[in-house]
Amino acid sequence: MKNITEVERAFAELPERVTAAQIAEATGRASIHNWVKDPTFPAGEKDHGGLAVYRDRDKVFEWYAAQSFARPGRPGPRGLETKVLSAQPTRVLLDTTELADLLDLTRRAVTKYTERYPASETKDPFPPADADGKRSWSQVRAWFLRKNDPMPKAGEGGALDWADVRVWLLKRAADGAEAVDGHVYLDELGLTVGQRDVVERARLARGASDTSVPVEWLTEVLHLEEPGQAQWLAELLDLMDAGHVALRPQAPATARESRRLGPTGLAREFGLNPESIKHYIRAYTPEKATDPFPAKDDRRTRDVAEVRAWLIRNRKLRPAEPTESATGA
Repeated sequence: MKNITEVERAFAELPERVTAAQIAEATGRASIHNWVKDPTFPAGEKDHGGLAVYRDRDKVFEWYAAQSFARPGRPGPRGLETKVLSAQPTRVLLDTTELADLLDLTRRAVTKYTERYPASETKDPFPPADADGKRSWSQVRAWFLRKNDPMPKAGEGGALDWADVRVWLLKRAADGAEAVDGHVYLDELGLTVGQRDVVERARLARGASDTSVPVEWLTEVLHLEEPGQAQWLAELLDLMDAGHVALRPQAPATARESRRLGPTGLAREFGLNPESIKHYIRAYTPEKATDPFPAKDDRRTRDVAEVRAWLIRNRKLRPAEPTESATGA
């Protein structure tokens, strides 16, 4: 992010009427989407029926200079906790630009976290991107929250006190458990952001000292009560300890749902075209995909919660708006 002097110089070189792209470049932002939503941000108008919206340069700079983030000595990225807690992304995996826009940062600011906190130099590195350049929002969210709430320090004997660790692990456990429009946000692993925060903290605690974090205890506090979920959690933590980036295990259902539906019922449940569900069934088989579509039972029905988690992991469904399908089949 540029300081106010750099922004003022950049604005002085702009024409009297400026576009969103020019404003973003002058201020060092990836975009100004969040600013445009602010009712106090200067309004614009299209030029001769064109698509570009133009705003008065001086009014925009006056607005910018009045914002707290433009003042010298501003807290900067370290003061992100409020934005992190209130953010509502429409996808579970975000690239650098999407993260920057969501948290009102520059792309460079996001990149700096990867440079400042690399896995080679810290036990709690900034979440790495997968092969597509995307990061898990719930993982990034958990990392930012830990920056302001570090793990308890070890005692004189070099071990962490389990009582202190337990309190720290559960600090954000309840986050994301509330239903929005009747649905709960689930990330690419089928976990709420609060559950993922506990898992991420447990991973860090396991690697930081001799203090153990019992998988049985984690399973209980995360309400993972279905058969096989304790083993799945243990395998997940082992994968994290091994440094795997692209985690795509078949996550078990975390919601209390035992309903099972056929293809048509599933399409109706998630607001999808029945042909889309049938396409996923044919295209994502165990022989063709590393994350196959949930298997049917002898009645040709599938678990609703498992299908929802799969759709979210594979970006076929928006986690914040579960009744709308993503573009394309």
